[in-house]
Amino acid sequence: MTFRSSLIFIFVLCGSAWAGLDWLDDYTVVWDSQSANSSESMPCGGGDIGLNVWVEKGDLFFYVERSGNVDENDQLLKTGRVRIQIEPSPFAEDGKDIVFRQELDLKCGAVLISGETTDNTVNIKIWVEVHRPVIHVELDAEKESRITASFESWRNEKKLIPISDTGSGGGRDFNRWACYGYVSYKGEVFSYPDQVSFENKNRVLFYHRNGSDDLIDKEIALQRLDGVMDQMNQPTRNRIFGGVMFGDNLTAGDVTEGEYAFTPHKAWNLKSINPAKQHHVQIALYTEQTERLDQWKANLETVVGGSQASASAGAEAVVPLGSWNENLNWWSEFWNRSRVIINKGRGPEDVGWQVGRNYQLMRYMLACNAYGELPTNFNGGLFIYDHFYVSGRKGLDPSFYNADFRAWGAWTGMNQRLIYWPMLKSGDFEMMRPQFDFFRKNLRNAQLRNEVSFGIKGCSFAEQINTAGLPNGYHYGWEPPYGKRSPNHEMGMQHHHTHYFHTQLEFAYMMHEWRRFTGADISEYIPFMKDAVIFHYEYHKMLQRRRNGQDWDENGKLVLKGMQATETYKPGSNPMPEVAALHKNLEALLELPDEWVSVDEKAQFRDWAARVPELNFRIRNGHKTLSPLLEEKPSSRLCNRELAQLYPVFPYGIYALGQPDLEVGVNTWKYGLDTAGDTYLGKQFGVDGYPQKEAWWGWGQQVPMLARLGLTGEAKEYISKKLGHAMGDPQGKPKPNRFPAFWGPGYGCMPSMEWGAAGMIGLQEMLLQTIAKDGKEIRMLPAWPADWDVDFKLHAPEKTTVECRFENGQLVETAVAPARRKADVVIGQNQ
Repeated sequence: MTFRSSLIFIFVLCGSAWAGLDWLDDYTVVWDSQSANSSESMPCGGGDIGLNVWVEKGDLFFYVERSGNVDENDQLLKTGRVRIQIEPSPFAEDGKDIVFRQELDLKCGAVLISGETTDNTVNIKIWVEVHRPVIHVELDAEKESRITASFESWRNEKKLIPISDTGSGGGRDFNRWACYGYVSYKGEVFSYPDQVSFENKNRVLFYHRNGSDDLIDKEIALQRLDGVMDQMNQPTRNRIFGGVMFGDNLTAGDVTEGEYAFTPHKAWNLKSINPAKQHHVQIALYTEQTERLDQWKANLETVVGGSQASASAGAEAVVPLGSWNENLNWWSEFWNRSRVIINKGRGPEDVGWQVGRNYQLMRYMLACNAYGELPTNFNGGLFIYDHFYVSGRKGLDPSFYNADFRAWGAWTGMNQRLIYWPMLKSGDFEMMRPQFDFFRKNLRNAQLRNEVSFGIKGCSFAEQINTAGLPNGYHYGWEPPYGKRSPNHEMGMQHHHTHYFHTQLEFAYMMHEWRRFTGADISEYIPFMKDAVIFHYEYHKMLQRRRNGQDWDENGKLVLKGMQATETYKPGSNPMPEVAALHKNLEALLELPDEWVSVDEKAQFRDWAARVPELNFRIRNGHKTLSPLLEEKPSSRLCNRELAQLYPVFPYGIYALGQPDLEVGVNTWKYGLDTAGDTYLGKQFGVDGYPQKEAWWGWGQQVPMLARLGLTGEAKEYISKKLGHAMGDPQGKPKPNRFPAFWGPGYGCMPSMEWGAAGMIGLQEMLLQTIAKDGKEIRMLPAWPADWDVDFKLHAPEKTTVECRFENGQLVETAVAPARRKADVVIGQNQ
């Protein structure tokens, strides 16, 4: 196949799958120059694999990460880094190419790269199979060329991760921040090497095999749960993850050493046997929990399948057309499910256009973990890169400060929930299963924790948990000689966030909403949804009996005392998020069919619903506002920036357009927030003013709250900052990021997935709300600025799709399916 005809073939192949998706062309991210380093990388992926792709100093690079790559330190790891060199090179070492083009083609989910020098011209396509964990790199050169495909690994020996409690930027540089359970652990912690070798003279085999020095095992023992360990899900034990790199016309070369981003590495180099115009490099991945390495290797070969046949010496490059067509169909269905197009034709200088473009880019990155074994991590997802380019700190030990470094390396509930809310209205329902399955698989762990520690029923997923769903060692508190937790401290009680269990209720409510949107069978999640509520009653009754021997207060209500309202307010009673969540979850449980919630269970839940405390209020500037805690005055320790008092607005929709007493919610935003003042937040972080309003970056959720309150002007202001071109954030030294949806660092590392997801939620709420009239109402354009055009397709409850076109301040066209739901439509802020 000639150089020109191969390009034509690719585009013809894509044509039928791309029908009706021309609107995506405007959102193709295109670069016309090479990148300086990995911070200027471009995301690519599919299924459960993410790549960071860039060209630097004439070499093509990409990082590989796969969901489920969790080591013995409970740390999410990169698989490795791939470098491809082409001779003669189509990329100039000094970056001064005659032609350079790198683009993320959203239609097919691939990165396309073209390079031209006086020596050669090459087109490259990099893509990941959605339904099989295989990465493809296809090179089509004008001249016969040789390539070197190198697998680079920085994990080549056992290394100590030194303890350090010094850092900057909110803890982003703590040595053990990536293996979060080991923070403040006084014992030795090691990172362990991968095994990398040539195989069959034409492949590179690589894998990480978790050893016996297992953090989760230590955390189980710390929490006195080792007696029931045989009943528990332990996701890191005997885990092997890795794969094999191979290619057409490649043979094993040498092993070399180098350094990237101040981190030493070794490279296993596959080299061309003969010059050729077409080259095809593949990387097949596999993960399994098994004690037998031979079993893992055999199962890896089933992934490789027949691809190895094309890797024989001198074989012509074979493009897997069946897999490519499957990918095209998958991405076509994905993009046809929903869309948000803002200010079409106005271009990248228009902030509304940026918001629309970056919404699509964020949705693409979430789709790269559509079928992950684990949820998309809020802090970097599958696309973190060398942290040196985030913080700029040199000379730190590469045993921890490398491409694997991830600040806040835990499953933090408040942050994690934001990743999955936008998938309801985007219609990406199956993509929510990795998060739901996390709770399903770990449910028995959370039940056993309650049974052993407290002798009560229910499940308790805390705020900072490990991959087994248990409190991580740092937040539970390590006992001497490894930490300061007293051995007399009550078993089961965490050292940090002792009574903070709200987010399991929010995830349970999310599952109810998932059913409301889809009508799906949720029976596999029902045990978690019930137990999340049961725990709060059994746990707080237990605490109340210790106080005065009674289950309830003098009015027969549940007592929630000594708690915190998110991380921001503590301690106090009746935290607003928990109170709102209990109301909404019990309401939803009572609506489920008897086959899922029995008549007897409903009787119990009905009794409990009557015992939930009322929402809290306080008077501010003469106005009734929602209060984060029962107490009139907040704690002197305003410890964070969360809007706990507005959780009845988002996510729970008790106050919103079309709901009673909307002005209470509006007045809470206007008058009911607290200043930093002379508080912990002010002293520690130098924050003043109203941090809950001003800290819009990272996980800030102002936009969905403002949209539900109908505050259109402010919603527009905040969404413009939130989903505009990634410019960094005011916490550090903000600078533009080359990929426009690599926001951050926010409160962690790059890219901040929670940042983009929170923006997606807010934008959707500006366009469509499904709250009022017991969730039946479909409210279009509830908080949409008149000077922004929009064309959207989003999803609503009862398997409903809603389409709308709004131009020049006028509603032009709407479509609702099924037709019976048209009667439920309300436009704007009409009642």
